[in-house]
Amino acid sequence: MREDELLATTKVTLGASSTLILGAKAMGRLEVIFRIGLAHHLLALAVPSAPIIASFPDTGNTVYIDPPDHRDVTEEQSKMGAFARFTLRVSRECTDQEGRDAGITEIQGMHVFSDAAKVFWRFFETVRESDLRNGSLAGYPVARAEEIQDNPLVRTCYLECSYDGLPGRVIPLSSHPAIQITEKAWNAAKRRLSSQEEVPPPSSFASDAAYFAQSDPVRAVIMACAAWETGLRWYLAKVVPARKLDSANIPKLREFMKAAKGGDLFHDRYGQGIDAHLDGQRDCIDQLPKLRNKLLHEGRTAIPRGAALEAALAVLNAIEWLFEGTTSP
Repeated sequence: MREDELLATTKVTLGASSTLILGAKAMGRLEVIFRIGLAHHLLALAVPSAPIIASFPDTGNTVYIDPPDHRDVTEEQSKMGAFARFTLRVSRECTDQEGRDAGITEIQGMHVFSDAAKVFWRFFETVRESDLRNGSLAGYPVARAEEIQDNPLVRTCYLECSYDGLPGRVIPLSSHPAIQITEKAWNAAKRRLSSQEEVPPPSSFASDAAYFAQSDPVRAVIMACAAWETGLRWYLAKVVPARKLDSANIPKLREFMKAAKGGDLFHDRYGQGIDAHLDGQRDCIDQLPKLRNKLLHEGRTAIPRGAALEAALAVLNAIEWLFEGTTSP
């Protein structure tokens, strides 16, 4: 056997870790630990000894949910509002260079964050459904967040990374959002509150959709679609006989809107150097009913990454355009 053939088939074990030599590249095991401070108390009435394991052959990741150990949250986590600890681990094989150089960007590229998030929300969704079937109503939300730190069940999250047993750094992933009060926002609130004017429901729905875009993109798409349909109906109620709107779906409402506005979405904004941006926003809105219908008629909940936020922002812009030059409802 040639030397290169021998290298390609030799497995070398060093202590507790094993490294597989493939040609000139050494392979080892990367482990990423998510130490989560939950936003709700965790009452573990039965604690098994073995973790739950979920494998993802397409990404090469294996996700472990460790049994709750009843340890208190850290003092820092407690100050930030966390109530209970929850540990989730992701393990994968990678090259020495990948393992030693792994930072946030590299770990995201390995789909560690997305696979961990899937297992996290699927676990709690299963637990919540099981409780309901056994007569207990859960008092917490379960969202399909793309990353764990964006899930409303999570108050704090710290990532620990190790390669072949060599510890890496600890990285905090979550933070508390701040309420911003700018001069523009203050003046808008002053004007609306003094005149007893509320934010119109279509705009409110679209803002809610933008909020849920990261933590629950499926809900965000449904709310963005509802915001767009509501906005269309409110606008058209001013210019189209109500009887024509009663049974109209979104495509038909769109046709009525074209006739009333003298063209399709944003038609009078083209030629101002932002045509590609407007095309993108129009396409987002075109896709909304299709994404919603896949959920309603096929039960398909896969939302392309970033699509929910883009759709919510496009709907906000479309509603603003829709009511330009009119008295908003």
